[in-house]
Amino acid sequence: MIDFNKLSRPKTNAAPLDPLEIFAKTPNLNNAPNDLWKGQAEALQRWHKARANDDNAVLLNTGAGKSIVGVLIAQSLVNEQIGPIVFACSTIDLVEQTARECQRLGISYTTRTGGDFSDDNFETGKAFCITTYQALFTGRSTFTKEKSPSGVIFDDAHVAERMIRDAFTLSISKDTYPTLYAEIVAMVRPEFDKLNKGPHLNAVLEQHGQHAVTMCPPATGFRHRDQIIEAIKRVKDWNKTDLLFPAIRLWENIGNCAIFISSSGIEITPPFIPTGVYDFLGKGIRRVYLSATLEFETDFVRGFGRRITNQIAPDNDAGNGERLILLSSLFKDKPKKEEVAAEVLKQHKLLISVPSYPKAQPWKKLGSPPTKANFSAELQAFRKAKAGSFILVSRIDGIDLPQDTCRVMLIDGAPSGTSLMDQYLFQHLSLSNLFSTKMASRITQLLGRINRGRSDYGAFFISGGDLNIWLKTERNVALLPPLIRKQVILGQGVQQGLDASGPVEVAGVISQVMARDPAWLQFYRETIDGLEVSQEALAKVKEREAQLATSAVAECDFMTRMWQGDVDGARAALIGVLDDTALADSKLAGWYSVWIGAALENEGDYETAIAHYKKARSRLSAWLNVPIKGAADAKVEAEGAKTTLQKTLLAINLHGPQAVGDLVWKLKQQAKVLLDGTTSSNQKEEAVRVFGELLGFDASRPDNEYGHGPDAIWIDPETNAGAAFELKTQKATPAEYTKQDVGQAHNHVQWLKDNEPDAQWDGVLIIGPGGICKPEASPSDDIFLVETTSFAARMNEFAAKIEDTKGRIAVERWTILNEIGGLYEWQVGGWFKALAKTPLKGLKK
Repeated sequence: MIDFNKLSRPKTNAAPLDPLEIFAKTPNLNNAPNDLWKGQAEALQRWHKARANDDNAVLLNTGAGKSIVGVLIAQSLVNEQIGPIVFACSTIDLVEQTARECQRLGISYTTRTGGDFSDDNFETGKAFCITTYQALFTGRSTFTKEKSPSGVIFDDAHVAERMIRDAFTLSISKDTYPTLYAEIVAMVRPEFDKLNKGPHLNAVLEQHGQHAVTMCPPATGFRHRDQIIEAIKRVKDWNKTDLLFPAIRLWENIGNCAIFISSSGIEITPPFIPTGVYDFLGKGIRRVYLSATLEFETDFVRGFGRRITNQIAPDNDAGNGERLILLSSLFKDKPKKEEVAAEVLKQHKLLISVPSYPKAQPWKKLGSPPTKANFSAELQAFRKAKAGSFILVSRIDGIDLPQDTCRVMLIDGAPSGTSLMDQYLFQHLSLSNLFSTKMASRITQLLGRINRGRSDYGAFFISGGDLNIWLKTERNVALLPPLIRKQVILGQGVQQGLDASGPVEVAGVISQVMARDPAWLQFYRETIDGLEVSQEALAKVKEREAQLATSAVAECDFMTRMWQGDVDGARAALIGVLDDTALADSKLAGWYSVWIGAALENEGDYETAIAHYKKARSRLSAWLNVPIKGAADAKVEAEGAKTTLQKTLLAINLHGPQAVGDLVWKLKQQAKVLLDGTTSSNQKEEAVRVFGELLGFDASRPDNEYGHGPDAIWIDPETNAGAAFELKTQKATPAEYTKQDVGQAHNHVQWLKDNEPDAQWDGVLIIGPGGICKPEASPSDDIFLVETTSFAARMNEFAAKIEDTKGRIAVERWTILNEIGGLYEWQVGGWFKALAKTPLKGLKK
């Protein structure tokens, strides 16, 4: 035997920096890849040219070999000797998988998934460390001081926001910490009582009513931060529990956090992620983001607080697998999901995805979800099995079942977030746009569990009303990667071609595809490239997400500055994007107003805080737990103000003539936007919404917020009178109002009945140029045309009446504003009656 370790080696040049050269010099080990794929090589070449950048994103489809690319980049940075290099993975399973890639390549590495490093190579600068996001972002991270990263490779960066958010979330389970839970509920109860919301809190705690979670009034954390910390410290051995790391991360900033409560737990977390507190996300650090998809970067920015200036997306089709996507709601015979699953299992293995453990109950005849302890073992057993099912609960990544390990998946319900904050924002405040990109990413990830590469193929049965509705909304589908968009549309075409669609027929179609039926392969090949959502939907999504990515940077800046004690700078960050955000997503702008108001309230500026809370309430929900009455409101009510408009005008008047002048300018500005031929339809819709908001009405944009409903609606919170607007201002003059326009208006009438049943609706106002209604259209009596110029003229008329108070003494100004505010013609019902003069059916020729 010869000891090769004792043999002298010839002197060589420094270790190579070019990752392609590093790959070429890897040893010829068993199972080592013979060569890099074209996409991998191109990605590495382009990264190497831009390696000095702080931020580079490498975008490769699922199954296109991101891990090898990341490992070679990490080794290149180690060879450059810039300092400690960390490779962050989303799960321990993926840490181990990445380690196996290193072994295949013969590249040295260190892992850290528990308390210790696997060896000292990372600490001595000889290797990079593969670890989890949790280890990197935790409150007591070992990656500080001399181990502080000089470079980080973030794997699966497109889903990192959730994991980074977890580092800032203190979750208190009622079962695990019953005393702590009860103490915090007792602390916050008076905050609800002050707002007359005690019964609402009781309903949530007792699981009555429609909401399973609620948020404490925004300043609650600030007022009770010391009490909360003391309550945590009273938990026996709290620093040995799962409370430790999140508590340390939030310790000095609980006052800047939101508090969410359900019957089973409490979450304390900041409204936005203060990623600016991490040095490795600052300047001068090399970061590489490995992502399967980054169609829109909004969620990415929310997680990392940074825009990606260099996206490396090689032109390759690796990972573009074939999919048949079937929506349960489109089958004529409405087959039951359990029966479809039973038929599929006669010939195929089946992966069943559900969003929660309660949602797994209907599947108990087919099996139970594995526990956390035996998850990996049971998954591996399923991989090797020839038949059977596996139930996946709330997992969208880190699970690979390629090729024959599984080809059929049943997705039962939208892959929703499990946090209380997610539930509150989505279910209670309906921030649909906020979650649209999250949902698109989650769906993309789910579809990638059994479809892992270009040569892979699979079939998906989508159950659950929420997910079916989401996938039938064109603007949502536009958020998905291009190939998946096409596959969703193709699947709908297949379903339309089915004469019968019972469980046997549905399973039969799936088996036909799995058997590689030549007719299916030809249909797929000849059809897929010609499918796409409308250019209008794509354009709207791109416009919205471009703004929301900019807004997301401001969110992180706001929260980081609050963490640092710069309250003025924090407020300025959000206020600076507030109006532009409202154009893209008025509900998100309302969420911003909540936390601008909280920052002001915490500093003692109660009246200005109330103004922001009112705006938030108008944009989000009348049930928002925020104070909305200040000294000014009490005074105007004492003076006899009764209508919503009176209260609004007289409250503004209390701030003096300049405030009234500001209102006039804002009112006129909305009319100007409506008449301006250069402004977009999005800006015009927002102008109509803002005008209603300025009058004190609850004003929203359902189509922008949900993908359904009118472009704008006003509701008077006092009388529940409503006015609905559909804008067709982009039509040429004279305009032709088609069967499609009328059908859309009819849908809006139904949407109002279904979604705003408590409000009084007398029809829909179509705002657009004068013209005719096409003969084939059949408008009902409650659809009216209002010429754009007429609507703007009435907006200016109202503004002029307010402007007439200019120069009046205080008593006269109050009298005139009180009189205007009391007139029916300027209430919501009066606006509708004045505008609804021309029934669309009267323009038929």
